[in-house]
Amino acid sequence: MKTKVFIHGHEGTTGLRIHERLKSRQDIELVPIADELRKEPEAIAECMKKADLAFLCLPDGAAKEAVAIAADCQVRLIDTSTAHRTADGWTYGFPELSPAQYQAIAESDRVANPGCHASGVIAVVQPLVQAGILPDDYPVSAVSLTGYSGGGKKMIAQYEGEDKGEELFSPRQYGLTQQHKHLKEIVAVCGLAQEPIFSPIVDDYYSGMEVMVPLFTHLLKGTPSAQDVWQALAAHYEGSPIVRVLPFGEDKSGFVAANAMSGYDDMEILVTGNDQRVVVTALFDNLGKGASGAAIQNMNIMLGLDPTTGLQITK
Repeated sequence: MKTKVFIHGHEGTTGLRIHERLKSRQDIELVPIADELRKEPEAIAECMKKADLAFLCLPDGAAKEAVAIAADCQVRLIDTSTAHRTADGWTYGFPELSPAQYQAIAESDRVANPGCHASGVIAVVQPLVQAGILPDDYPVSAVSLTGYSGGGKKMIAQYEGEDKGEELFSPRQYGLTQQHKHLKEIVAVCGLAQEPIFSPIVDDYYSGMEVMVPLFTHLLKGTPSAQDVWQALAAHYEGSPIVRVLPFGEDKSGFVAANAMSGYDDMEILVTGNDQRVVVTALFDNLGKGASGAAIQNMNIMLGLDPTTGLQITK
């Protein structure tokens, strides 16, 4: 029997990509909604009642409204917005945190998909905290370079329009007040004592993300070497079909391209530097492991399937 899936917000960047991935799957039946009814609560409720699982690809406020509508429906939810990532009753959808997190996602009816920038920071920081290498009060900082597709339809139109401004041809830093919406989940999931300094940058390419976390080893517990940091990450992700730690010493020929994983749903982690200063870099697609790919991975886990089903994996 096919699993019935409703994508609420299928016209947005994330929803559209999920729709494209699922429409050809033989095990999935998509529950449609007419465009003119997609904001009507009664029509949404009817779709929720028909579905086994629903993706919420909506702004925060609309996602909260959708959850209220779903309260009377026997439907499992995956929310791709920021609204429920640290909310009670919701499971954070990063299964690579631990085997227990994977199982919690499998059993949950309410899963919050991680933020794109947050996925990169958490993929690096949480295993090092868990391993006892990175103190919870370490002054974490991160720089995240992303393609413009992460800004949604409006930003895509700006970058691809005929009247593209000169400033769009260069990298642009944003989030200058250090109040980025992903900080809350980073602190909560990693168990940090304080918010990191976080510098997101959008650049003139479509998709792909490079999240860099620098570390001073003398501030880490036990003053580990670069290889010790690598070993902790490699051990954490051993056997993962989605997150892959590259061999120690790999440096991508000295240049790490932020769009290296564009079009794929997995993630690469790279440890570079020396025994005094280490940079750990997470490479992934902001639309893949940073959004729709992660959402489909979570759906697969909730349905008891191989987590890579229907995903584009590099190896």
